[in-house]
Amino acid sequence: FPAFFHASFPELVGKKILVALSGGADSVALLHLLAHRDLRLKLEAAHVHHGTRGEEADEDASFCEELCRDLGIPYHLLRLNPEQAMPAGREGTWRMLRYRLLFNLMQDHGFDAIATGHHHDDVAEGVLVQLLRGGGPRALSGITQKTPAGVIRPLLPWTRNEIRSWLDEIGKPWQEDGSNLDLSFLRNRVRHTLLPDLEQASPSLRNHLVHLAESLAAAESYFSSELIARARWIDPWDPDGGVAEEDIRDLPEPLRTRWLHAQALRVGIERVSRSQARLFEAMMVSGIPRAVTLGHRWTIRSARRHLWLEPPFSLNLVARKLVVGEAVDLPMPGWKVRVSADVRSGADQKWSVLVPTGTELSMRQVNSDDRVEIDGAAIRVSRIYARVIPRHLRQAWPVFCKDDRIHWIPGVWQGAAETRRRGHIVEVMRSEQSASNLQR
Repeated sequence: FPAFFHASFPELVGKKILVALSGGADSVALLHLLAHRDLRLKLEAAHVHHGTRGEEADEDASFCEELCRDLGIPYHLLRLNPEQAMPAGREGTWRMLRYRLLFNLMQDHGFDAIATGHHHDDVAEGVLVQLLRGGGPRALSGITQKTPAGVIRPLLPWTRNEIRSWLDEIGKPWQEDGSNLDLSFLRNRVRHTLLPDLEQASPSLRNHLVHLAESLAAAESYFSSELIARARWIDPWDPDGGVAEEDIRDLPEPLRTRWLHAQALRVGIERVSRSQARLFEAMMVSGIPRAVTLGHRWTIRSARRHLWLEPPFSLNLVARKLVVGEAVDLPMPGWKVRVSADVRSGADQKWSVLVPTGTELSMRQVNSDDRVEIDGAAIRVSRIYARVIPRHLRQAWPVFCKDDRIHWIPGVWQGAAETRRRGHIVEVMRSEQSASNLQR
C-alpha cells in the first residue's frame, strides 16, 4: 500500500489528510494503512453521526473515537439532523450532507485531501445501481481515484473481501453497520441479492462492471477537456451573464448534452433527467420550447438569442440611502455597491459614476412608471430592461436616484455627465472570487 500511495498520490505524501471514518471495515483499514510511517501523513479522522439507529450509531461513534485515541490521531464527531428534508431521497441527501460537513471541516482546518474507503466492489455495485436508476454515461463512469475537489479513494484496487481478510490477519476489529443489511436501500439489494444472482451467469461480472466504468470515465474525461476548451458558461447573477445560443448550438450533440449537465452542476443541480435533456435539445434545434425547468426549480431560458439560468427564488432590492464610506450588498451573490471619497476605482469595480460632493443619492428597484430621457424622448425603463437585463434580475438591479429623479442605472443608462472632477464615487462591484466560485 505505501508503494501504491507514493505512485498514485505523490503530491500528498507528508501532507495533512482527513479520513472519513464510519467505523466499518473499509474506513478502518484505510486509517491503519494511511498511518504507515513511510507516508509521513498528518492524519485526522471525522465520523458523521446520522442521528439514526439509536445505540448502535452511538457505539460506532465511540468505537471511532477510541480507535483514533489508540492511534494518536485527532478525532472529529460531526452530526446530521435526521429530521431535515430529503430532496434527493434518503441515500442521496445523506451522501450530499456528509460531504458538505467534510468539506466544511477541510476548509476550516486546512486539510490537503479527504480520504474515503471506497473500494473495487463499490465501483461495480455503483455501476449497477446507476444502471437501474437510468443513469447516463457520466453516472455509469463510476467513482474516481481522485477528484478536483480534493477527495481521494486509495482503496479502489482492492475488493471488500481482500480488505477484511487483511484486517483479520493483523487482528484489527471494525464495526458492522446493521443498516447495510436493510434491503429497502437499493444499494443493499444490489450488493446482497441482484449482483450475486447475476454472477451465477457471469462470474467475472464485477470486473466487467469496473472495466465499463473505467472506459466510460476515460471518455467522460475527454469530453470534459473538450468542454473546457470550447464551451462558455452562464453566470445567472450577471446581467451580461447569458451565453449566445449559437455558441452552444454549434457544439456537437454529445457535447451539448454534457454542457447542460455541467452547467446544471455549476449551480448545484446534480442530475439532469433524460426528458429535460430531450427538451433542451429540442430548444437548441427548433427553438421550441423557449424554457426548460431543471432540478430544484431552476429554469434554463432562451431570450434575446442567449441562454439564461433563472433561480427558483425571487431577488428583490431593498431601497436605502447611500452613505459615503459604506458598502452595501446587492441581492445577487457577490455584488455590492460602495460609496467612496476616493475617486480611484477598486479592482473589482464593473461600473461607476462620479457624484458631486454634498449630493444625496438613494438606491431602489425599478418602478413600472420610471422613465429616462434618451435623444429627447422619455422612454420607459422597463422597456430598456427588457432589452438588457435578464428578467430574473430586474427587481434586483439598482436604480440610483438624486432628488427622486433617476441619476444612474449601472450598465443601462446614465444622465448628463458631471463636469466637476471633485466628489465621491459610487461603484457597482463584483469580487472575482465570487464570479469564479460558481459551482458548484
